[in-house]
Amino acid sequence: MKIENNYSLIVIGAGITGLSSAIAFAKNSKNIKTPVLVLEQHSIVGGMVTSYKREGFLFDTAQLIPDPEDLFEYLNIDLPIKKFQNYFARIFLVRSEHTTEIKIPCGMDNFKEMLIERYPDEKVALTDFFAYSKAIFDELYYLKVEPSLVDLIKILIRCPKTVKNSKKTFKEYVKRFQFQQKELEEIFDVFAAFSGLPAERAVAMMTVAAMNTSLNACYRPEKGFIHLPLALKKRAEELGCEVRTNTKVAKILVENNMAKGVELESGEKIFAEYIITTTDTKVSMEKLVGMQVLEKANPKYAAKVNEVKMSASAITIALGLDDTIDLNEFGLDCGYNVITTGKNTFERLFIAYDNNEYILDDKNFHCAVICPSLTTGGKPTLIIRVVPVPMGKWKEWRENDYQKYKEEKERVAYFYIDQVEKYLIPDLKNHIVFMDISSPATYERFIGTPTGSNYDMAPYPDNFGLKRLKMRTPIKNLYLPKFSHGIWPSMQAGLQAADMILGGKIMNGYSRYRKDF
Repeated sequence: MKIENNYSLIVIGAGITGLSSAIAFAKNSKNIKTPVLVLEQHSIVGGMVTSYKREGFLFDTAQLIPDPEDLFEYLNIDLPIKKFQNYFARIFLVRSEHTTEIKIPCGMDNFKEMLIERYPDEKVALTDFFAYSKAIFDELYYLKVEPSLVDLIKILIRCPKTVKNSKKTFKEYVKRFQFQQKELEEIFDVFAAFSGLPAERAVAMMTVAAMNTSLNACYRPEKGFIHLPLALKKRAEELGCEVRTNTKVAKILVENNMAKGVELESGEKIFAEYIITTTDTKVSMEKLVGMQVLEKANPKYAAKVNEVKMSASAITIALGLDDTIDLNEFGLDCGYNVITTGKNTFERLFIAYDNNEYILDDKNFHCAVICPSLTTGGKPTLIIRVVPVPMGKWKEWRENDYQKYKEEKERVAYFYIDQVEKYLIPDLKNHIVFMDISSPATYERFIGTPTGSNYDMAPYPDNFGLKRLKMRTPIKNLYLPKFSHGIWPSMQAGLQAADMILGGKIMNGYSRYRKDF
C-alpha cells in the first residue's frame, strides 16, 4: 500500500467549489512547497460545469455566470466571457385561451422600469419591492459564516431585513408587498425556479440574492463552459497546486476525531493537515466519513445530515439542429426562455416529485429553453431542461432494462419538444439531427449522488443560511463548503472554506467576498 507524504490541504472534487478553495488557500499560503492536492474522480475537471461534444455539436451543462467580476479578479482568472445585453429571460405563460410573452431585461433598474410600465397601478408596491430587495442584498455583506454572540448582535442591528425574512419562503416574502396583479407573482416566481424550487418552498434570501446577482450582470464563456474550470485549474497549478484526475477517494481517514487524510480506491493513502470535501453532502458524510464516526463526533450534526433535503434531479434534452434554422429569429439570444402553464404549476410538479412521480400533462408543465450556440458559435444547439424529476425507476431501468430506459427518456423528451415547438420554435422536430438525453440516472452516475441531485442541498428555509449543515464539520480539520448552488455561490463557498482554515485571512469570516476585507 503506497503512502504519500503530507500535504497542507487535500480537496476532494475539482469542480468550481474545489478549485476555488484550492486557489484561495494557495494564494494565501506562502512558503509551502505543495500547498494543495486536488483529487478528481473524472478525467477532466469541472464537475457539473462542463461542455461535451457529440457528432460535431458542443453542449454546455451550465448556462450562466452571474456577476463574477470581483471573484474573477480576486482569483486572478483570465476567461473570455460574453455579457447578456438585451434580455436576461423570457417567460411564456401558457393559458388555456392564449399565451403571454414577458421579457425580463438585463439590469435591475431596467427590470423595474419594465414592470412599472407594464403594471402602472403597481408602481408604489414595485418601488417598495425593489428597494427592500436591494437592501436585503446589501445586508448580505455583513453576514458571518460562523457568527459569535457579538456578531449575532451586530447582525441584528445591521441586517434587520435579513433577520426578519430568514425563515420565510419567497412566496411569503412576495405577499408582503400586496401586489394586485397576480401575473407579477408568476414573473417573480421564475427567480425562485432558478434555485431549483417553487416560490412556495424556496427560501426568500436565496431567491432575492439570485435575482440581484443575475440581473446585475450575467455572462457566458465565449467558447463553452468547460473553459471556466480549465481556467481555474490553470490558476491553481500556477500557484503550485497539484491536480490529479481519474482519482477517486474511497474514504476520509479519521483518527481521534481528526481528519488525517484520504484513502483512494486504489488503496493509496495520502495525508494532509486539512481536508475539504466538495462531493455530494450525503456521500461525503455517510460514505466517505461514515455515520458511526460522525455520530460519535456529534450526534446532532449526524442527525442534521440525515435530515438534509437534497435538490431535485432533472431531465436535460440536448438538441443538435441543422444549419437551415435561424435561432436568432426566435429571440433565443438571451439567458433563459421559460415555458410554463403558471398558476402554481411548479409547486404541483413538486407535489408529484414528493411522491416519486413526474407529470406529463399539456395543462401542467414547466421547462427552460436555452440556446448556447448563439454565444459560443459553432453548429446550432438547443437545451431543454426539466425540473423536478425524481430518481424513481430511472437507475433500475438503466441497469436492468436499457430498452425501457431509452423509451422513457424519449417519451419525456418528445413531450417537451412538442411544447417548445408549439409555443416557441415552430417545426422544431424537422430540424433535429442529434439528441442526447440526460436523466436522474445520468446525474447519479456522473456526480455520484444517490438522488441524482443537481445542486446538492436544496434552499428550503430550514436547509439554508444558519440552518444549513455547517461547513466546519465536527471532525476536526474537515470542511464541507456548501454556500448555495450555482457558479457564483460555488466560488463563494470555496473562499469561505479557505477563509475558515486561514483564520479569516481572506474574508474576515464574512459570508461573501468584497474588496475591502
